[in-house]
Amino acid sequence: MISRAGIPVVDAHSHYFGSHTLRSWVERGRTMESFTKRLNTRTDMKGFELPDENWDTAQRWVDELDRYGVEAMGVMVGDDAYAEFKEAQHRFPGRFIGFRNIDPAQPDAPAKVREAAHDGLKGIKLYPSSWRGMKVYDEAVYPVYDECLRNRMVVFLHFGITIGGQADLRNGNPIDIQVPSRDYPDLSFIVAHFGAGFFREVLLMQYQADNVYMDSSGSNSWMKYMPYDLDLKQIFRKAVQAGGSHKVLFGTDSTFFPRGWRLNVLEAQLTACRELEAEGVLKDEDIQRIFHDNVLELTGLKRGPTL
Repeated sequence: MISRAGIPVVDAHSHYFGSHTLRSWVERGRTMESFTKRLNTRTDMKGFELPDENWDTAQRWVDELDRYGVEAMGVMVGDDAYAEFKEAQHRFPGRFIGFRNIDPAQPDAPAKVREAAHDGLKGIKLYPSSWRGMKVYDEAVYPVYDECLRNRMVVFLHFGITIGGQADLRNGNPIDIQVPSRDYPDLSFIVAHFGAGFFREVLLMQYQADNVYMDSSGSNSWMKYMPYDLDLKQIFRKAVQAGGSHKVLFGTDSTFFPRGWRLNVLEAQLTACRELEAEGVLKDEDIQRIFHDNVLELTGLKRGPTL
């Protein structure tokens, strides 16, 4: 499948919200007013819809993928949408790559990793920027890593800034994953959003660890909060120079409708990479890896067509 941008694309990082999501958020004390305000001031969305019982969320996402010629979409799935997502995988085989949100503070966290592996999901998502009193290198998290290793699953991590207003950035430094990456050399760790403001630290991890990767997902609006000018071209240049094109995974961080799948993110990131190709920094095969191959290889899925 060739995307509207002219290359084969697999989106490594997006989100799947089901009909029970709103109820779950309310139970956790999140108000729609506060969430909408943060979306309006910190993202390119001016409105969003949450699915209800009348939605066919899976079909809507597959229609979006078909519309833009996207082969598959990696999705982060919370407990509130888990049952619905399992059904979506069965209805549309090969279109969704599942990563289950895991809270290591919960006593059943290792069991949830095992369940996800049994259900065909390919990895987990940890959100250390939102943790309280726990670090990714704490022994309490290691049973989760053990299950991921045993089941050949990858570990996504959201460090850095976040749309969630209750984040604790003391837990947001990607350097924290250095010790687990050393202790689990056969486990792949993927830092989302280029580190979401901790880009320097992610680059340092490319030197320190062979099994730490990064994804490009989202608009990368964290660039606005850097004390120096930075753009996508510079980010991709540094990322590839530090770790190689096999260490970068394309993602959109697509979440809500009516925005849907974020074609503008693909276009902006591909433009930056094409400019680097013209300068001799990247080759066609590097672009193929970033926008298509890397996530498939890390999750053990079959590779698609080449450029």
